[in-house]
Amino acid sequence: MNRKKRWLPLLAALLLLTGCAGEKEQTVQPEQTREAAAQPQAEGPLGSAVRTMMSAYGQELEQVSLRSGSNMTYTIPGDMLNQLARDAEETGAAPQQGRYRFVWRQSGNYTYEATADDHDPLTSPDPRDEAPMDSQLNGDYAVSGGGFFDRVRAYDVAEDLSGGSIEIVDTLDGSTTGHEAFSFAMQGKNLVFVDAVLDLSSDEDGLAIRQGYLAAAGVIRPDGLDIMEYAIDDLSQLPDPGSLNVERLAADTALISRLTAKGEEVTVFSP
Repeated sequence: MNRKKRWLPLLAALLLLTGCAGEKEQTVQPEQTREAAAQPQAEGPLGSAVRTMMSAYGQELEQVSLRSGSNMTYTIPGDMLNQLARDAEETGAAPQQGRYRFVWRQSGNYTYEATADDHDPLTSPDPRDEAPMDSQLNGDYAVSGGGFFDRVRAYDVAEDLSGGSIEIVDTLDGSTTGHEAFSFAMQGKNLVFVDAVLDLSSDEDGLAIRQGYLAAAGVIRPDGLDIMEYAIDDLSQLPDPGSLNVERLAADTALISRLTAKGEEVTVFSP
């Protein structure tokens, strides 16, 4: 997995709520793993349903976590569904006609400042946020700034967790700084998902430049998984998780990484 490409856009999520405008800015150090940064799980019925659903894959995901190195794509579905449960609990959302359809929103004036080393895996408990970044020759990165930040998470998920979609949009002073589209479907006992994150890079002046999306797509089985990471120009190129064929996708796509597992046999491919 290309850590810089996948994880640098997550840095701003670690910075959210570090201080409102006018307060003293704080320096935030990134956590070491996505799991370590995870927020508490929801305690309501939806949280219990998510835990029951993900428990079918728990033993295999534990094996992958020990052997996948910096490739964290396997954490995406669990993170997104746990976020769904937390936001539903916080907003008091209830299913209507068999679906959770609601919007969670947070906005305000914020300041942020943080640094990270290119050798460290940058992680985030929240969906991906973007911000202008400095790129330096020694591999260290810094991000700072402020303004009116607005984050919206929109949910449309089946009450029985058989499928659904989640979209996250972040703006800073009216400009889009982050966008993620996640969808999933159950194929028998297998959890199939696709996910795309707005991919930003920075020029020599530290200005963010949009370069399409970084996509991850794959299947998680009780006894294994197969997840691919690749670039797309826009969200129309994302496959439908309900009909995703991972072998066909792998054959037709220029991969950035591929994570496969069967029991304790875990393979990470990065060209």
